[in-house]
Amino acid sequence: MTSSIECQNFLKSLQLLDLFTKIGAKNLILCPGSRSAPLAIAAGELNKLGILNVFNSIDERSAGFHSLGISTASGDVSLVVTTSGTAVGNLLPAAIEADKSCKTIVFITADRPLRLKDCGSNQTVNQEEFLNSVCRSNLSTNLKGIHENKDEDILKIVEIVKKQILESPGPIHLNIPFEKPLDISLKDKKKGLELFERFYLNKTHQLLKKGNYYKNIQFSRKLFKSFKLYDPGIIVVGPFQGSKRDLNSFNSALEKIQAISGWPVFVDPVSGVSSELRGLVKNWELILKKNKNIIHCDQILRLGPLSSSNDLENFLLNFEGLQILVKENNFRKLDPIKKSFEYDFGICAFVKELLGEFSDYEKKRKPLINLGKDLIREGEKIKEILNEQLFLNTEITEYKLANLVPKIWPGNYPIMLSASSPIRDWLTFSENGTLTRECFSFRGASGIDGTLSLALGIARVTKPLLLVTGDLALIHDINGFLVENAIELNLTILLINNNGGNIFNNLYKNNLEEQELKKLFLMPKSINWENLAKGYQVPIRNVSDFDKLREAFDWSLSMQKSVIIKVDINVENEMKEKNFILKKILTN
Repeated sequence: MTSSIECQNFLKSLQLLDLFTKIGAKNLILCPGSRSAPLAIAAGELNKLGILNVFNSIDERSAGFHSLGISTASGDVSLVVTTSGTAVGNLLPAAIEADKSCKTIVFITADRPLRLKDCGSNQTVNQEEFLNSVCRSNLSTNLKGIHENKDEDILKIVEIVKKQILESPGPIHLNIPFEKPLDISLKDKKKGLELFERFYLNKTHQLLKKGNYYKNIQFSRKLFKSFKLYDPGIIVVGPFQGSKRDLNSFNSALEKIQAISGWPVFVDPVSGVSSELRGLVKNWELILKKNKNIIHCDQILRLGPLSSSNDLENFLLNFEGLQILVKENNFRKLDPIKKSFEYDFGICAFVKELLGEFSDYEKKRKPLINLGKDLIREGEKIKEILNEQLFLNTEITEYKLANLVPKIWPGNYPIMLSASSPIRDWLTFSENGTLTRECFSFRGASGIDGTLSLALGIARVTKPLLLVTGDLALIHDINGFLVENAIELNLTILLINNNGGNIFNNLYKNNLEEQELKKLFLMPKSINWENLAKGYQVPIRNVSDFDKLREAFDWSLSMQKSVIIKVDINVENEMKEKNFILKKILTN
């Protein structure tokens, strides 16, 4: 039975996918195609056995981002399966974001065997090279076809994947040539399943059980000694790039170093920092915008990549003291201003090493330093101005949403912020309100690509979820609704309809004519959102004031499925009001 190519294709596919479940993969997104048929049939059988969740997507680009959302929310490796040809090219945007966000997805792509390469064979391209520039590893089964692989070959591939996940999480490309025939008869499939269940399904593999791989930590002892926790400093926490499973230990280490230093802390909305941490400074970006000279210290501890704040970047660029940048799961350079010493091994290892250089007396908890008290007082003053000015009228604006939504969306439910305007407004105006909940934003490549698919992937794991997005970001990825049962997922979409990319108004409005601005940057589109939502069978509700927004949130949560709440923004009024409030803050 197992001597035929089609039977071996099926059996090897079963072995491979089963081994991936043994290293933590629980979810697979399956895209349509013929060359990938053995993988699809094998995934279906593992789904029947209850050991692998399988969801289908007709759009490979959406599939990649959906898988990224699942991986981010769960902390697990996730799988995507596609056929050959241009299907593989559509994975690149998600692979780029997974690379920059340090999230592990295994892109499994079916291919033609070597004998059909470079001879004009239909749907045969150099797909094995498409993802090379962004994937941590680029692997292949036997180039003649997976039927030529031995059991140990399949096991070796999965071992490489697991090692890569432990050492440096990120996207992995596994290209699998399949020789025809690809289909398998019902009789042979039954025999193949019996063989798989008898010899492979419950088989344990010692090598797959090994724990963390040893990391050779080497960092300047002299630098540790120059880092003086008993002198003033600040802690700046950017977007969290570690695994969700490591967030508690991350916060514990951060709390420890803050407790013994007494330093104030600036945090990004998607830092993952606990709201209980002492020393959190509210409205820190507005403080820097108003008076960066308020900060007098000679050392900064930075965690993770930079926030999307020009004021913070300028402050760090001009800072003359010591900067140490601690990274989670990222071994590449991560400091665009090139002013820091970079530590690759995470905050937990950093704190352990650092405290080894201090005496027991120096490790005792210290009160919040005077700099921290001054910054917190300044943040409270700005908060008072915001509270006075933000809601003098009931017109909905983007910056008002950033302030209000964290207060009226239930605190135990997560939020995802799309790139572009929403994440910047929340950084400036949300008053750290996002710290009371999980908050997601994909800031690796910081594009609007895959916004809806990412949110739906997160909603498969963590729900109910609120997605805050602009109109261009949503329409750019509207096919995310075509992922299997996407409209049944508990996702509330707060659609900020400003008829184009409002961020460009802030950047270019003063130097371009209105028509130039629209054609070259805003690119407004006349979209009937009600009809579009109806076409995807997604309920939609229009909201014109903040009282109605509270009601709309209650409605969306009662629906327990994907819904859209649309708010229309008057861009001219938005800019005038925002500039007025910023001027009032900066002059007080």
